Amino acid sequence: MTKLEERPTRMTANSEPEGAEAVTRGDRVRQVLARQEVTLVGVILAFGIVMGILNPAFLSAGNLLDLVSSTVVYFVVACGLTLVIVASGFDFSVGSVFTLGGISATWLMSVGVFWPIACVLGIVLGGAAGLVNAVIIDRLHVPPIITTLGSFYFIAGAVVLFTGGNSIGYLPDGFNAFGSGSILSVPYLIIYGIVIGVAYHIVLERTRFGYNVKAVGGGLPAAIANGISARRTNLWIYGGGAAIAALGGILYSARTGSGSVSAGGADITLTAVSAVLIGGTSLFGGVGTITGTALGALLFATIDNGLAVASVPALYSNMIIGAILVLAVAVDAYRRRRSFRIFRK
Repeated sequence: MTKLEERPTRMTANSEPEGAEAVTRGDRVRQVLARQEVTLVGVILAFGIVMGILNPAFLSAGNLLDLVSSTVVYFVVACGLTLVIVASGFDFSVGSVFTLGGISATWLMSVGVFWPIACVLGIVLGGAAGLVNAVIIDRLHVPPIITTLGSFYFIAGAVVLFTGGNSIGYLPDGFNAFGSGSILSVPYLIIYGIVIGVAYHIVLERTRFGYNVKAVGGGLPAAIANGISARRTNLWIYGGGAAIAALGGILYSARTGSGSVSAGGADITLTAVSAVLIGGTSLFGGVGTITGTALGALLFATIDNGLAVASVPALYSNMIIGAILVLAVAVDAYRRRRSFRIFRK
């Protein structure tokens, strides 16, 4: 025997062949790079650099703070919508609930209600609208998209009838400061967005409720067989999603200094839905992250802001967003088909 042949192989029951650790690390790196969030970060940075070269004003501190602040309103609405879509539901009414929250809170302030109490009542009213949606979906077995689309039009019409189509102004200084103030040059809105985003991330990723939401979206029969109440889960996600949408409308009113009937509507709904889907949440349910939703909302804000700074017509922004949305859903469908083929093998 040669010395090479006499040399024992250094393996134990708990050890792996030499090079296995490197392969594992390489697989992990590829998995990280394949995540939707990493792709979005790359797209946002690339677009930002291009816009900065075309117009250096885009990268100014003031513009970037304004960009992130404008993201928060959409992101807050999209957080609740993420849970709804992960649970294989859909809520088209969030745009009208957004308006309802802002109008109801500012109207209460205009008749003398202390503004923090008015905000709480506006959120409660929005949550009640979401609970009504959940009951109709569960008890009457009306599909979520039909139920929430009907709610969208009903609430929008009720708000216009109540206000006569007029905005509500002359709001308390404390309420205006609540939305437009800052601390250490950081707008309050950004702080609110971080707090809400972290809270939703913990709920979705670290709690039993978040597990239940994913389980209901991943397969309802299996979830029910494991003792998960789909009815209770839907009540929470639709009620909570509508409440947070109403909060988004209140934050928007605080930022602009008025309760506007034209705020919200289909624009808010479509932007929030697009942010959720582009962020990697599956339209078919079971998969989604708050981090991805935040990056999806930031991507939209970056596109809108960058094209505005570059004096590009808003029509092009809509075209880009529409193309990205279709691409995101197509990629999601491809991933599901690929996962199914792997599973069958």
